[in-house]
Amino acid sequence: MKRVLLILLLFALLVPMAAFSEGDAGETVFRLLDESGQTVTFYAGTPDPGDEYISSDNKHYRVEKVDQESNTAIVKSLGDYALPDVSFLNELAKPVSASGSKKAVALYCTHSDESYTPTDGKSSLDKRGGIYDVAEKFKTQLEKEGVTVYYSDENHYPHDAGAYRRSRATAASLAEKGVDALMDIHRDGIPDAGEYEKTLNGRDVTKVRLLVGRSNQNAETNKAFASRIKAVGDQTYPGLIKDIYIGKGTYNQDLMGQSVLLEFGTYTNDKDAVLNSTGYMADVMNKTLYGSVKGAAEGKQQETAGAWKGIGWLLAALVIGALIFGFAATGSGKGAVQKWKRTFQEMTGALTGGRKDE
Repeated sequence: MKRVLLILLLFALLVPMAAFSEGDAGETVFRLLDESGQTVTFYAGTPDPGDEYISSDNKHYRVEKVDQESNTAIVKSLGDYALPDVSFLNELAKPVSASGSKKAVALYCTHSDESYTPTDGKSSLDKRGGIYDVAEKFKTQLEKEGVTVYYSDENHYPHDAGAYRRSRATAASLAEKGVDALMDIHRDGIPDAGEYEKTLNGRDVTKVRLLVGRSNQNAETNKAFASRIKAVGDQTYPGLIKDIYIGKGTYNQDLMGQSVLLEFGTYTNDKDAVLNSTGYMADVMNKTLYGSVKGAAEGKQQETAGAWKGIGWLLAALVIGALIFGFAATGSGKGAVQKWKRTFQEMTGALTGGRKDE
């Protein structure tokens, strides 16, 4: 009898721990702890050493160690994170599209089943969840801001490891529309609704977490874009942007520099509060992308800069190669330089139609 009582007691103690560490549909929730053992945030999924986290008050952390048994991760403080300058918000500027024509963005949902338990009845609905209601409301709010929205309600069910692979074709097709930003709409999987609850202008809303993938060639541009979104959000609706998590994945953000994953609340939030947040978020995105010439073009410039950097390295390699060839052909450094000059003059003369060196 004592053994039975002991087992029941252990079970009673372990159930709350399991409920706390398990999020939506059994997804593991990790607690991120700083070096003094204080909770920094929660993350639905498994963090990876090297992941970064930017808190609501712009403290910067890096994941150092992950403990799978206790569902915890130790993060190291990197100090304050400097958000980009968004002083253009105080100026009167004509909205300008980075694409050079109309204001245009794209929306889609990788995890088609995601839903909100208090409103939808379940955290996950087969094939088409409540997340589509959020995406469609966000689309409507963006259109009120004068933004053209290319929206796909393509289904990528089930919610498994292959979801991002299946949604990639959708994301690629939308990116080809010449949009200024590509946004994947989600909701979080942590169980505590209070992590996302907020009041803005007397209305119940939910915060928005930004997720960035660090495993692609656009990682720095993606991170800069998310940082700019948070900077604008902090200025216009303080507290609306919950934080930024920079994880190991790609989230298909390699397709476009100005790409971001938006988590509107978590599955335990009321969907009506989530829908209320879409209008504020639409205003933030409109100001981020089109509030000024700089704000609109910055992402495109960063993408172009990467291409020019690659060209620069190629030209440097060609110059060095030509000098080596010239030295081998003439046997002297001076001769190599002279030979390179003649070659360069011939090349530029042919390109520009100028006179070639005889």
